[in-house]
Amino acid sequence: MLNNRYVRKTLLVIIDLTIFILSVLLTNWILDPFLKPDHFFNFILAVFVPVLGFFLVGFYRLHLSNSTFEVFKRAMWVAVPVFLVIWLTDSFRWSFVNTAFSFSAILIVRGFYRMFYEHRNKSHEKLPTAVILGAGELGCAMARLGSKGIFDHKILGFVDDDPALQKEIILGYKVLGTTNDLSDVLNRVKPETLIIAVTSISSEKIQSAVKAAKDAGCRIKIVPNLFERKGRADVSPRDINFADLLGRKLIEVDREPLLKMLAGKTVLVTGAGGSIGSEISSQLLDYEIKKLILLDIDETELHDLSLRLLDYKKEWSDDVVPIVCDLKNRNKVEQIIRQYHPDIIFHAAAYKHVPLMQLYPEEAISNNIIGSYNLFKSAKDNAVPKVVVISTDKAVNPTNIMGTTKRVVEMLAAAINTEHVTEFCCVRFGNVIGSRGSMFPLFMDQIKAGKPITVTNENVIRYFMAIPEAVSLVFRAATLAKGGEVMVLDMGQPVRIYDFAQKLIDVFGDGRSSITITGLRPGEKLYEELLANDDLTVPTDDKLVFKAKLSETNLKEEDFMEFMHKFPEMDRDEMIRWLKFFVPEYQPSTKK
Repeated sequence: MLNNRYVRKTLLVIIDLTIFILSVLLTNWILDPFLKPDHFFNFILAVFVPVLGFFLVGFYRLHLSNSTFEVFKRAMWVAVPVFLVIWLTDSFRWSFVNTAFSFSAILIVRGFYRMFYEHRNKSHEKLPTAVILGAGELGCAMARLGSKGIFDHKILGFVDDDPALQKEIILGYKVLGTTNDLSDVLNRVKPETLIIAVTSISSEKIQSAVKAAKDAGCRIKIVPNLFERKGRADVSPRDINFADLLGRKLIEVDREPLLKMLAGKTVLVTGAGGSIGSEISSQLLDYEIKKLILLDIDETELHDLSLRLLDYKKEWSDDVVPIVCDLKNRNKVEQIIRQYHPDIIFHAAAYKHVPLMQLYPEEAISNNIIGSYNLFKSAKDNAVPKVVVISTDKAVNPTNIMGTTKRVVEMLAAAINTEHVTEFCCVRFGNVIGSRGSMFPLFMDQIKAGKPITVTNENVIRYFMAIPEAVSLVFRAATLAKGGEVMVLDMGQPVRIYDFAQKLIDVFGDGRSSITITGLRPGEKLYEELLANDDLTVPTDDKLVFKAKLSETNLKEEDFMEFMHKFPEMDRDEMIRWLKFFVPEYQPSTKK
């Protein structure tokens, strides 16, 4: 049995030949009822040459349901030369009439085919109905899928804020109103689902859309953003989650400088099993690196990451190498760097839990400070060209031990930085959405269990960014840094945690959860800063990345070596005195 594709192509060739023959006969009947010898040559030109031309320009390979302009364009590629040749061999009048009849008929036949195809695919009444919020690129992509019959919803129309689109018909679907009209639109057309299909939207608008959908009794879905889709054309919507309620900022990444920095390089990632480290590792594979070294002390997370990066086909390979290692083991760190000779190190390993590090300052210091020093010293001794350190907004005017240790790490990176040998740069940003141990996944667990959401203070505010977007900006900052600098990411508008927790209850709750105020935890601030008061921020070539010019530090090599020597015998009070010596702006919390 012949393949359906060849059956379709053969049928189209037969239809086109029939149209060209009838066009010749009709042209002769109108202009000259008698077929003269020279007209026989025109017959060959007007019937067989166009079909041959269609094959040459790929006309029969076009999918008619999705190529309206392409059909017209390629038809004209053949029509114009055929018209000119017949005109030169016969007459302008005969050539014009025949070409007009034949190619108009070709386009009309394909237009009717597309109308039939779309009508047939829109007639599936059993599909759940949907209104699409956003008539841009993503929304139109879903409309095309609906026209082809391969979208799992029956589309009722669009909602879009562009005034020029109001009441317009886009790909066969009407624009029903703006987001201000969303409640009225949903109550009027009564869709089963509202699908949010936008690349950039504010938290206020997305929360308003969620409320309108909930009030109208319809489900709400959202098209994954660019980073979730990882460049794939798939626009299948998913259920909305807590991170979506924070809105979307359109972040465009210029790949060229990143490829220049990463392509063909051996890259080592510390803390690879963590939230940031795993996303760094995943995105690195998109930049044609030569080898990826994954380093972590958590063997389970490390193994799982390696499996994911290799599409679950292998546990590790020559190109993706997981290594279980504690950065506090100076000899092993040195051995790894000597063995693999990394070109770039992304240092994401750190203890980040503020209250626990208040309880165990010796662990924060030994892991964050001494572990980082071991890595930095080995990198410099082995002339690793670039080290990128992941820092935090908690390093600014710190009130807790974790933030202070990260500020000391920033100082170490600046002190060890050596021009023309190893460039160290730090990238400082706020909280990332959905990281391990962070508040929002905890809130969702509390809501699902019907338990009270625990918020430390009504006035607590934090900066948030999705992990993929944060990592892409870390890469961008690394290309802009020259060494010894602290780069700062624009985290957008701060989020009041109490208000957002209430939004989560409104959207995902079932009436059982409420908010309980527990009081600030040890070392916790009401708000975090991205830059200290004495710092200057210098713009860079990227509007979302800034450079911090930091004030003078107290970190001298001889003092640090004395600290390292005495550290094993220190008690808590002495540790805090040393931290305050290195970071004078550190104001220890009164809570222990």
